Amino acid sequence: MREVRPRLRRLASSPRTDAAVAAGLGLVALAYGLAARPLDGGDWTIPVFVVLCCCAIAGRRRAPLAAAVAASVGLLSLWAFDQVHLLSGPVALLLVTPSLVAYALGANAGLGAGLAGTLLLAVGLQATGGGPFNPLFEMVTFGPWLAGRVVSSRRRVADQIELRNRELAAERALFALESVRFERARIARELHDVVAHCVSVIVVQAGAGQRLAGDEAGEALDAIVEAARQAEAELRLLTRHLGGGRRPAGSPGLRMIDELARRAAATGLPVRYMPSHGVHALHPPASDAAYRVVQESLTNAIKHAAGAPIEIAVREARDHVEVEVTNAAPGNGGSGLEQVGGGRGLAGMRERVAGCGGTLTAGRTPSGGWRVTARLPSGPGEAVAT
Repeated sequence: MREVRPRLRRLASSPRTDAAVAAGLGLVALAYGLAARPLDGGDWTIPVFVVLCCCAIAGRRRAPLAAAVAASVGLLSLWAFDQVHLLSGPVALLLVTPSLVAYALGANAGLGAGLAGTLLLAVGLQATGGGPFNPLFEMVTFGPWLAGRVVSSRRRVADQIELRNRELAAERALFALESVRFERARIARELHDVVAHCVSVIVVQAGAGQRLAGDEAGEALDAIVEAARQAEAELRLLTRHLGGGRRPAGSPGLRMIDELARRAAATGLPVRYMPSHGVHALHPPASDAAYRVVQESLTNAIKHAAGAPIEIAVREARDHVEVEVTNAAPGNGGSGLEQVGGGRGLAGMRERVAGCGGTLTAGRTPSGGWRVTARLPSGPGEAVAT
């Protein structure tokens, strides 16, 4: 019902509807008028009246003052040639023309033009009355004109309200954007002041431990220093991006998977990396997603399957690249890190992969291990809702 009413309102206010009504009334009135009185002696009064009234109805919205002149001329022609008595049957229906045109004058014309046109219509109707002054003719002309003025005023108010609503919507969008920007800047400050500081302390303390420890402890501390420095570099990039800076050009993505596997193997983890050729075709967002999938999968394997062999495979197909990380079943001893983290690792991976148009599956292998497979488009993908 809500959709039907606006359509009916547009149909009723359409100039095409006026033209259709005028054509229907004109055909019926002409047929009746000619049947009642043939055109003997060149009497064209009724046809002229019908045509002028139909033109006035059809053009009352586009040119209301011209329509008022046409309707007034038609009425005055009946009075001048003493043919008012012929207004009967369907021809008499055209007497509604002054009221329709007067309403259009109020709704679509200015104050001066509307008053002048309405006065012409009232004079034409008064002339067809043939008797003393009749206030009814002023009521059926100036009454619709006033109604049209009221409708025009309400229409202007509605247009102003709609314009203001659009302005408010634009202001709300700008305010929301500024709020997001402010919040991102706040998060960037917190990351820089808290997390980055802690990582810097780890780097300094691990460097001091290198100088005091033996060879085996030194290798472990080397790995800690390298991981902490990498985390520090990524935190700097993240805080710069959150603070409103631009993303760095290019994307390390897949090229960094080899370095990620190498660092993990340097700590004693049994990691095997099987790269594929031609993976440079992967676009930057998907390349970043692939790197994060491998990084998070390695973290989960270290936490939940300490000491289990890990295989990283990157396979390229015709229109996509598949990244797969598989770890064997965990041993008897735990890592002690099972409860560390917020439990959003898999959800975060799915969001990253879906954001660049890919899909991610994760589950147990038949041997009791765990496999994560990300299928990423080679070209620019279309993000999907998660």
